[in-house]
Amino acid sequence: MEELKKIIRIIEKRGGISPQIFTNNSKEKRLYLEVVKGNISDEESAKAILYGDSDERDGLKMIKSRLRKKLMNQLFLLDDRRDGLPASHSVEQNCLAKFYQARVLIDAGGNDIALPLLKQVLTKTVEYDFNYISSLCLRLVLQSCINLKEKAFFYKALHQLNELNPKLTADQESELLFMQASIELSGSVVARKNYLKQIDKVLSKMLALWQQAHTFETFHNYYRLSIWSHELTGDFDQIVLVTNMSEKVLQEHKFVANRIDIRFNKFIQVYAHLRAKKLEEGLVLANTYLPLFSTSSNNWFAYMENYTLLAIHAKKYEVAHMLLHQVQENPFIKKINKLAQERWTLLEAYLQFIAPQKESPLKWKSLVQNSPSYSKDKEGFNVAILILQVMYYLEIVDYEALEYRVDSLKKYAQHHFKDSFSERSRIFFKLLTVLVRSNFEYSTTHKKGHYLYHKLQKTPTPGDAYAEIEIIPYEHLWEFILERIKKTALYAK
Repeated sequence: MEELKKIIRIIEKRGGISPQIFTNNSKEKRLYLEVVKGNISDEESAKAILYGDSDERDGLKMIKSRLRKKLMNQLFLLDDRRDGLPASHSVEQNCLAKFYQARVLIDAGGNDIALPLLKQVLTKTVEYDFNYISSLCLRLVLQSCINLKEKAFFYKALHQLNELNPKLTADQESELLFMQASIELSGSVVARKNYLKQIDKVLSKMLALWQQAHTFETFHNYYRLSIWSHELTGDFDQIVLVTNMSEKVLQEHKFVANRIDIRFNKFIQVYAHLRAKKLEEGLVLANTYLPLFSTSSNNWFAYMENYTLLAIHAKKYEVAHMLLHQVQENPFIKKINKLAQERWTLLEAYLQFIAPQKESPLKWKSLVQNSPSYSKDKEGFNVAILILQVMYYLEIVDYEALEYRVDSLKKYAQHHFKDSFSERSRIFFKLLTVLVRSNFEYSTTHKKGHYLYHKLQKTPTPGDAYAEIEIIPYEHLWEFILERIKKTALYAK
């Protein structure tokens, strides 16, 4: 029953099916509709709905089988556009359907009808670089030419196939490398780290395949694995290089642009500039690419998050406030998930803290009090929540409460920071401990924190899979803390 329910979910997601495939009042139709409504969850509920109190319940297996067969036949007729798939997916499915039609025609002796159909398919597969379909079609063309005794066309198709074979081999080799990497990187942490030790050799081989074959598959496999692996290791400078190279590839190779959503590379490019601390370049790119994202999409809000963080990290706080205002004025913010909305609340609290607006200088304090609370389901920005609370008590000069929060941070570190990926957060927490132990005295804190501060500056950001969010870079926060306790001491005098 689970498999059948999954097939039904897939079909409904793609627009559903025509009621004409069922006979009126058939049990297959009833079974389908009741699963869609959520009334059937297992075999027993299906029997209860279809048969009621009747003793004739043995027919369910046959009904499921007939329904499954009808649904599988409908898979070829689904609307791919409803599932958010790229337009090239529909082209690929259409080419495969015509290939199967041509195959049936040739088997039935309709070689002269099949050849024009295969030519249509080949035109599209060359345009979109579907090499595996081109190979299937050319082999069928050869068979058809033999049947029709079309010698000239036979050798023309054979020449095309011979030229295609090295590309197809490169595609297959690249695909296998990507698949092997995927299974290793999706395994345990130990397996992932061990595989990452050899990732440079794998990527070099995949890059060579792309440079040799210049096919979509060789590029796409290299592109995906390169971004994935460098993100895991925190090498965002390399991701900047890869995305910059990809922009050039998209411009020079139309078949790549035909099959990739160009917005994805631009999104990653901006994100990589943020993580690589190439802030000025990132801000220029973010501003340039913004019109490509629909304001009603989730991607727009995710993109704006990176754009706003770029502005904050570059200390362009006026720009950050302007971007935040655009987000808050977007009516679709109510439609993004709750966690994303809470991230924006947290981001606003930090921004109001570091750069309060003149018309509402104390707004950030109410934002802190209403900010998301620490919990396991907020992994990724729990540290940001705890640090914001520390900043709050520093601002209102409640050192007793601040000591308590720093102690909470130490406990958090002991439980969660068990590997090198949390090194920056660990160092910053030590700086906060120095602040408390120095009794919030500026000169002592500055002197004792000097070594840790420079160590923090030299410590790179972790890979994305392990990273806690630094809404404001820790270096900037520490500089702010020193400035604040210095001012507090002056006012006390």
